[in-house]
Amino acid sequence: MRLANTTADVPKELATTRVSLQSRKQQLVRDAIFDAAVETFAVNGFDETTVEDVARSAGVSRATFFRYFSSKDDLLAQNVMNYGVALTEGIKACPPTLSSFETMRETVLSIARQKVTHPRTRLVIDISLRSTSAMQAHASRMIEVEQSVAAAFSERLGRKSKDDLEPRLLAAMTVSAMNVAIMAWYRGDYHDLSAAVEQVFSRFTRIVSEQARPAAK
Repeated sequence: MRLANTTADVPKELATTRVSLQSRKQQLVRDAIFDAAVETFAVNGFDETTVEDVARSAGVSRATFFRYFSSKDDLLAQNVMNYGVALTEGIKACPPTLSSFETMRETVLSIARQKVTHPRTRLVIDISLRSTSAMQAHASRMIEVEQSVAAAFSERLGRKSKDDLEPRLLAAMTVSAMNVAIMAWYRGDYHDLSAAVEQVFSRFTRIVSEQARPAAK
């Protein structure tokens, strides 16, 4: 019986392998289109670049482009969504012994260490700052990112809803801390993104401490 069951399980294993390989292939195509788009946006401008330009640069058809992205706005916003996934995974990976503040700090630091080495990070910021449309494409998905981060904090805190005050507040602070640190690093205030994150949380702690002090009489 054990031998028969093992034999019967082989097709399931092969099917799982095929699905995994298909997912990897799709991710490779998605990444290739994104990389080609960013390079094209950087050279020609976000507003001036068409979907056809991106598809041509990536070496795919227009139909293939639309199998992966609904528009060039959707494509550029994928960078924001990737941050959301990384932040959510970071929160879930933090030890349960950490406080909410420590979880925020460790999560943002871990993302900083990953993103600073990505060659597209600075280029995507360049593109967004040069185009109102590109900036709006980024901003349009920030609400989704905050919602996913709030859901992760809600689960961590054992709350019934991500819309409870504390998860929502923690999500907003986490996303804001990440954004402020990235822009400080981008402007050249800090050579290292991790150092920028450390400073953001140091300043935040100082501001909260100052507000908590009793007023001088």
